[in-house]
Amino acid sequence: MKTFIASIMLLLTIALICLPISVVWFAFVCNYSAIIRTIIFLAGLILCRLVKPLSIITGKDLKYI
Repeated sequence: MKTFIASIMLLLTIALICLPISVVWFAFVCNYSAIIRTIIFLAGLILCRLVKPLSIITGKDLKYI
């Protein structure tokens, strides 16, 4: 049971780290109007600021993303 819970927590952590980067990427590849893409992009940047995925991945304290 402990292994199952640890596996679920690992997958959730990976998803939390990858979500902001994927939202920013989705803003560039989607076929919505420019206003909707801008809103998606800004939401992704806000998530990047909150989660700081690149700082987590690299292990360095990056100030911006």
